[in-house]
Amino acid sequence: MSRELVGPRLRLARVPALLAVSGLAVVAHCGKGTPDAAAAASSARDAGTDAPDHEGGEPMGAREGEQWARAKAGDQDELIRLTELIGCTGLRERASEPALRRTAIAAMAHCPDFSELPWLVEVGTTSQDDEALDALDAVVDQAAAVRRATDAEDADELHAGCGELLALARTPTAPRPRRVRAVRALRMLVDRGCVRVADIPHDVDAP
Repeated sequence: MSRELVGPRLRLARVPALLAVSGLAVVAHCGKGTPDAAAAASSARDAGTDAPDHEGGEPMGAREGEQWARAKAGDQDELIRLTELIGCTGLRERASEPALRRTAIAAMAHCPDFSELPWLVEVGTTSQDDEALDALDAVVDQAAAVRRATDAEDADELHAGCGELLALARTPTAPRPRRVRAVRALRMLVDRGCVRVADIPHDVDAP
């Protein structure tokens, strides 16, 4: 065979091999990617998920946002609608957001159960005056609501809340307005079985 024929044939035989090697290199490079590209893809996936708001529960939809705006004025009907829309637990979760906290506490006066009573009493005991009195006023209003059967699921919370109210009422150094509200609520909760009349202090008159 002449050298003239061998050269072209060898060169032609090498072409598929070179193409295969190049293809493998391209695939390997695409599969590896770059750190920036991987980070961008991860960010895109994260942006598409429904992550909870910062310390505020589930993401707020348009309907809920509109109801918060209406309830902020303090109208009782709007506060009731807000409570019915997101529930007592939802109100407590939203209360972690400073802009919503006071409205959430006011709306809790309309909770149909005592599941958040311990939280309200804690706020009434430990927070600054305005917020504390708002929380205790919500407790008083809830205790004064039309009598209804206590759900067995929140019986523990009811008794825990009554215990904390009693502790507040019995603390001589606690601010008088807070003690007065605690005593007032306790007197209305006696028929719930969470406190005895004899245990409620009488050194603070609750009109």
